[in-house]
Amino acid sequence: MRSLTSHAQRDSSTLGGTIGRRGATISGAIGGSSPPEKSRKDRLSEESSTSGLAKHRDLKCRRCTNVIEDQRWIRVEGGGVLCDKCWKSMYLPKCRRCNLAIEKQAVSSSDGQLKGKYHRECFNCHRCHKPFPDKTFYVFDGKPFCDYHYHEANNSLCAAPDCGQPIEGPCAVLHAGERYHPDHLTCDYEDEGSGKRCHERLVDYWEIEGRLLCDRHVRVVEQDLMGADLHGGGIGADLRAMKRKTQFIDIAGLR
Repeated sequence: MRSLTSHAQRDSSTLGGTIGRRGATISGAIGGSSPPEKSRKDRLSEESSTSGLAKHRDLKCRRCTNVIEDQRWIRVEGGGVLCDKCWKSMYLPKCRRCNLAIEKQAVSSSDGQLKGKYHRECFNCHRCHKPFPDKTFYVFDGKPFCDYHYHEANNSLCAAPDCGQPIEGPCAVLHAGERYHPDHLTCDYEDEGSGKRCHERLVDYWEIEGRLLCDRHVRVVEQDLMGADLHGGGIGADLRAMKRKTQFIDIAGLR
């Protein structure tokens, strides 16, 4: 994960333009800057709200055509004036979360992997809306995510029932796509009498009725199922165990 620098306006974990892209994972410290000045190439000059009050009382905004009642306006070179709201809408950057103009500090990423700019208070996890307390985050599908919700969106949470946590490094991938921490991919067999589970780590494994089994216990389960089927308790069950091969990858190396 990389850090963000604190400059005028910035953007933010793995989460790139295509779902599942891993190369865009970045993290960063939140910082910001002041909005752009009102003087620019097509120069805008701001008139005093107190001078010529009577003279300018009925001024209308060139863009929205509303009468400028609060006397806050900016003259545009070439003729006409803009109300304060229209000037901000036209010339200040918009926050990607709330779509309102950013008048003071803005947040964006230093390496540009997250496009756009955010109000400091709007820069949080796209899913849970919680801020990033350690100032790190992920980008997925062009949006900022916290660690957990990035991995949820990217299908990289451990599928083991007693884990469910993000996988950051080595990962075991089953034939159907489920992902596990390698240490958590174990035999599902549980002895009905003692309640003890096998817990043997699996590389190549057997699958029967959705259960992942080691070489030893697949035979036990097959025999149990065949016995139940003979007595009418397993009608329609597929008794064939399928041999499966696990693929091992390094998720960190895919980013």
